[in-house]
Amino acid sequence: MPNKQDTSFLNSFSRRNFIAGASAFAAFNMAFWSGGCEGCLKQIKNRPTRRNIANLAASDPIVTTYKAAVAAMKALPGSNPISWTAQANIHNNKCPHGCWFFLPWHRAYLLYFERICRKVTGDNSFALPYWNWTTSPAIPSHFWGTSSNPLFDGTRGVGPSDHADPSWIGAPVIENILSNPSFNLFASDKPPGGLPTHHGGGFGILEGNPHNNIHGWIGGDMGSFLSPLDPIFWTHHNMLDCLWVDWNINRNNANTNDSSWTDFKLTDFVDENGNPVSLPVIETVLFPIFTYQFEPCSPNELTKKALSAAELEKFLRAGAPSTLTFGPQRELGRAITAPVGKPVQLSVPMEGPELQNALGSENRNRLLLTLEGVDIPSPSDFFVRVFLDKSDASADTSIDDPHYAGSFGVFGDANAAAAPAAAPAATPGTPADHKPQFFVDLTSTARKLNQGGTLTSGRFNLTLIAVPYTHHEQHGQILTIQRVVLSTARL
Repeated sequence: MPNKQDTSFLNSFSRRNFIAGASAFAAFNMAFWSGGCEGCLKQIKNRPTRRNIANLAASDPIVTTYKAAVAAMKALPGSNPISWTAQANIHNNKCPHGCWFFLPWHRAYLLYFERICRKVTGDNSFALPYWNWTTSPAIPSHFWGTSSNPLFDGTRGVGPSDHADPSWIGAPVIENILSNPSFNLFASDKPPGGLPTHHGGGFGILEGNPHNNIHGWIGGDMGSFLSPLDPIFWTHHNMLDCLWVDWNINRNNANTNDSSWTDFKLTDFVDENGNPVSLPVIETVLFPIFTYQFEPCSPNELTKKALSAAELEKFLRAGAPSTLTFGPQRELGRAITAPVGKPVQLSVPMEGPELQNALGSENRNRLLLTLEGVDIPSPSDFFVRVFLDKSDASADTSIDDPHYAGSFGVFGDANAAAAPAAAPAATPGTPADHKPQFFVDLTSTARKLNQGGTLTSGRFNLTLIAVPYTHHEQHGQILTIQRVVLSTARL
């Protein structure tokens, strides 16, 4: 068994470029930002670009290399750590979801997968493509055909002509997610006990909506923690990584600087030679500067804030305090159950100055709906829509309705809901029966209705509807939530 190495992304640069006796980070930064290390500068400038696969022809070298890499990995025995099966098992056994390790863990997972693709094909210029489901809501044609196509997965519950629901991936929905400045709401919350789990502290709005719903809607392999068996998985998560780049770098929103996040060691991966790797989370925030770049993927490409290279590196490393400080909680209901397709009505008095203040357009407080103890059925064949102050809302109500407030989906295996992702024993401080919670940010909808004079005075009236995924076999599933609360959260 190879010894575990500190295989940071800086190892992709020649060690002779670093000053003897200094750490890799310190030496690299000294050389890079002072204008030295010309080889590094050239390599960074010419770093591979991850592109939208829907815009690539079937004969494009990126597509053909991806197919060849998948075929080569599938041909390896499962005992080989860079084989298709072994890579999928990393996710099945270790993937953190519903917590703030979700984004950096999957970013590292993608990076080492990309390097494995280069190794097995000999194409060192390969950059993993992404699937932009906002502009291309159907699974791209590259992933269809027969078993002779390495990118085809016959377990999917959708077909080539099916389209992802705009309430998950539509441009206004994605823009609203990218406009939220809170790391905990955007990137998911801190897990109980501080360690990664399959379902941790709380699903943020990026993970809970486009991520979970794309997985659940496609179904089959994609509907479980063995989702990397479907080649669409890697391009789906690459799109999420691209959106993180846009949120963090283009829009200058800070990641958390909590040391339990920045210093946590990711040790679940292997490099292209099958050697175990170890890297702290803080290194992953620099990947998009040093090792790859993205073709634009967000609905609205904003003008980047003018930062020098050194200022950008400093900003990404520093992060910022990132906690959700909740005001008084107002319980809307307990032990809620409803068959898929049947609306659930909830209501709570609109009391307290913090709720009224949050309706003001200049106030930084957010109106947050927290759904605790959401059951994870297997398979998960529905998602949940939330409407504010619309008693007649149904599964057919359009998301263009001004009362639509948001959606979330459930993802994963029912028997894994409480399983730790990074430790063999239960996460300290986490009850054995811990079930995930989801956040829905009501702020934008509530403010618009209030400003338009159409928000019912004196009460918050909410409608929850479990909506079935189209083209799936229905299993008569029931939405089960232990508790629903409304509160303000100060950012």
